[in-house]
Amino acid sequence: MSRLSFMEDAAAQRYVSWSGGEDSTASIILCHEKGIHLDGVVMSEVMFDHRRNISGEHPEHIEWVYKTAKPIIEEQFGYKVYILRDESDYIQEFFYTPKNPRIPERANKHAGFLLGGMCVANRNLKMRPLRKFFAEVGECEQIVGICADEAARLQKLSKKVNRRALLAELGIEKHETAQICRNYNLRSPIYKTGKRQGCWFCPNTTIKGFAELKKRHPELWEELRILSLTENLVSQSFRYELPFSEVDRRIDELNSLPEQISIFDFWED
Repeated sequence: MSRLSFMEDAAAQRYVSWSGGEDSTASIILCHEKGIHLDGVVMSEVMFDHRRNISGEHPEHIEWVYKTAKPIIEEQFGYKVYILRDESDYIQEFFYTPKNPRIPERANKHAGFLLGGMCVANRNLKMRPLRKFFAEVGECEQIVGICADEAARLQKLSKKVNRRALLAELGIEKHETAQICRNYNLRSPIYKTGKRQGCWFCPNTTIKGFAELKKRHPELWEELRILSLTENLVSQSFRYELPFSEVDRRIDELNSLPEQISIFDFWED
């Protein structure tokens, strides 16, 4: 029995892991078009501050998720969308103070800005609620958004149990997923702004990306500036070795430059 024909068996519990990006969204669309049974679509929303309901997702993206994508997926496709949130948030992780740190110099100090390459937000705020959800669901099949031309990711996926890449099985390559999403008005506006997916405070964001954030959403950049004034931090690093003040200086220099027109400005994407 082929992989695809097995996926048409409605007996197994089956979910799509969804970020709102092109690849995972295209996976949902193809499930709908081919009549593949899903028990749900699961997204983990990282929160910046639960108390004030500030999402860690880019504002344009998360608004699209709730107001456009979720209604289409549920009402038109008939798939239940589960948007998970961890009990913790960025603010809580920032002010976390271990009682008995393994490194004595960190005693009575707050964790501070999350470090690139060792992201607590990914481990605690994104993956933890997903692990909890699937532990409660029990054995099931998870469809992930990996395309046919992503050999390295497919190799890693082959070592996972009950994980599927529908796009790869159908021979869909990465450049094709944008149009699949456009066909249903299910392409996130995040791609029009040129910003990377992920949290708006992510230390992996480029200086140019942070400059765009400050220009479009100065209120969010102000949140980070205020946090940078906190005393007793384990580290003053904001973007890898750079403190917040240096990143802020660089993006102000970048935003003060006259906008350059390039051929890319005439492209839709």
